[in-house]
Amino acid sequence: MKATIHILLSVLLLISAGCANMSKRTKCICASAAVGAVIGGGAGAAIGNQGDTDNRAEGSAIGTAAGALIGGGLGLILCKGEVDTDGDGVIDSLDKCPNTPIGVEVDANGCPIDSDGDGVPDYKDKCPDTPKGVKVDENGCPPVGEELLILQGINFLFDSARIRKDSAKTLDVAVETLTKNPNIKVEIEGHTCSKGSKEYNLGLSQRRADAVREYLISKGIAGERLSTVGKGEEDPIASNDTMEERSKNRRIEFVVTSK
Repeated sequence: MKATIHILLSVLLLISAGCANMSKRTKCICASAAVGAVIGGGAGAAIGNQGDTDNRAEGSAIGTAAGALIGGGLGLILCKGEVDTDGDGVIDSLDKCPNTPIGVEVDANGCPIDSDGDGVPDYKDKCPDTPKGVKVDENGCPPVGEELLILQGINFLFDSARIRKDSAKTLDVAVETLTKNPNIKVEIEGHTCSKGSKEYNLGLSQRRADAVREYLISKGIAGERLSTVGKGEEDPIASNDTMEERSKNRRIEFVVTSK
């Protein structure tokens, strides 16, 4: 009996030592081999104890070797899903992006994180906080001429370019976007509805664009990043037939001029 235990312990120690610094998959295979060795050794010892002679030691040795081989073979099959080829913490069987560069943060599917959802992963994204829906280039930045933001609901005092206090929350969206993308320069476009003369609306839209620029500067955005233009009523995004549609046309747009 002592010889049987000695054989089993020796085999398990050898397997453990050989697998200590291996990959997950190898450790899984080793564990399968160890279990097979224990089962095989026990079965071999039992078989060797049959009859008139005590052949438990020999039976245990043979059973241990056979069990280890069978267990290891099964491990090659059963431990297949434990492989993590790119080392991102997501096993290959679950990894939808199997060749992620080492060190890149990934999600539960093994794909690089894309915080702003623009299709460019964070580790490649030079403009990591682009607003949703904005077209971007291969670096994750809006191309020159692309609209960065369209802000509606910016309220001014009647027939004035003075911004009402209730518009601060809307304008702070632009402050946050520009703060998080410090390399982008924009042109602030002022737009009006068609009420009033074209000449008057053109001037009013320019004054309102200038007022928005001053607000952004007061919040820490560098003035050299901001230019302005008044578009008046010339570029509507809705008809001017109803109050609701006219409200949509009274807006501020931020168009990328440099990045």
